[in-house]
Amino acid sequence: MEIINAVFYIKEDQRAAFMAAVEPLLVSARAEAGCHGYHLYESTEEPNRFVMVEKWADQAAIDAHNQTAELQHLFKKMPEFAAKPTEITVTHHCL
Repeated sequence: MEIINAVFYIKEDQRAAFMAAVEPLLVSARAEAGCHGYHLYESTEEPNRFVMVEKWADQAAIDAHNQTAELQHLFKKMPEFAAKPTEITVTHHCL
């Protein structure tokens, strides 16, 4: 299993636009083949700091996900939304 943690630092005035862009992604990703979990959490200590926790069966599932229209839309909009660069960590978990 592949686990991805993506940390987003969102500008306060872009929060609503970020949430509008990410909501369809959450719904579509959860329906994708190989997706074992796809959740967005917000820090209770740092407003507008979000963590996307993704669990995928394998790299092929991630590769397919990376080509979806919803994720490509988010990638395109991130320069407008982001207060600082996204931090991405990928971990391989053996069951």
